[in-house]
Amino acid sequence: MVYKKLVCLLGISTFLLMGCSEMNGASKLTTSSSMEEVKIRTNTNPAVYQTTQDQANAIYEFPKLYTSAVEAQQQNNELGMYTIPGLLSTETLETDQSDTLVNCAEMTPQGVTVAGDYLLISSYCHDHEHNSVVYVINKETHEYIKTIILQGYPHVGGITYDPIAENIWVCARYDQKAEIVAFPMASLEKYDLNTNIQPIEYTQRVELPQLKRASVITYANENIYIGYFDDLKEGVLETYPIDEKGNLSGDLSNEQKIHTTIDTDESEVSGTIVRELQGITFYEDKFLVTQSYGAFENSKLLIFNYEKEKEEFLDHDVDRMVELPAHAEQITAAGNQLYTIFESAAQPYRDIEKVWVDRVLSLDLKKLI
Repeated sequence: MVYKKLVCLLGISTFLLMGCSEMNGASKLTTSSSMEEVKIRTNTNPAVYQTTQDQANAIYEFPKLYTSAVEAQQQNNELGMYTIPGLLSTETLETDQSDTLVNCAEMTPQGVTVAGDYLLISSYCHDHEHNSVVYVINKETHEYIKTIILQGYPHVGGITYDPIAENIWVCARYDQKAEIVAFPMASLEKYDLNTNIQPIEYTQRVELPQLKRASVITYANENIYIGYFDDLKEGVLETYPIDEKGNLSGDLSNEQKIHTTIDTDESEVSGTIVRELQGITFYEDKFLVTQSYGAFENSKLLIFNYEKEKEEFLDHDVDRMVELPAHAEQITAAGNQLYTIFESAAQPYRDIEKVWVDRVLSLDLKKLI
């Protein structure tokens, strides 16, 4: 174990000495005031660990995670991992009206979903100075394809896909109000920053006045599930049906609450809740959520027995709990894999963590559950 940690530290040191020279996917050249050409690019090399094995070594001390994300993935491409692009530099805009691409070094990944042949990652500028984006990755080859620029600076806490209507839905915010926005798969595939520098157009914007913020989102059974969670009140999970044309009216059909006392001070149990839930997804008869506590604190994956009629999820509904590294964000179940993303390798957290995850991890759900 000491050897593995030494390998990880040597790998990180080597990377820091090399710098960020491996930039791919250039879209445009712009000229600085010194008349030098500056390439605006989204990097596709790992932000921290040079190799997949380095990343695997880094999560070795999380046994359930290591078993399902490394040992169970030996036959899969790159151990089922996807390098998160754009953590060092992302091509984006400063405003919706701008026609010049700029580099953002503060992009912080939040959401991940599978959409047809693609793996999609949503990310926002930590300093709120650049437009949020979606990275498009080939699901089979794991290769970065392109960056989609979104409108404005929303936190984009989650992203999901409706495979029937072929719409991508993203958590957003407009005029200090919670909303979710959608654009079709056809628009994603046609989007090209080389020919038209502007944010992607939305075909639906749905305001959610009953939510303070749309923090998490997932699609299942012709419904969009949206939640808002914080450390001041119980979590709320809302269900919105989608019609046969893929339209969401914003009419709430069901609301459930998540209120447990796991990992809380027992002296204050009466007033405590699950804090900082970051991602939600469904798998068979299970409801899975990620729980994050911030820097230096392990995240958790909570697996509940799900019942549609249940009004509130409590301690005894948790079927299993799995320790994860800090800064776990969205999870998405697709097939028998649980795609899990972390924000720990983003620039704002890169210098303050002890374990980083600069790749999307695929967890074998059969092994996990």
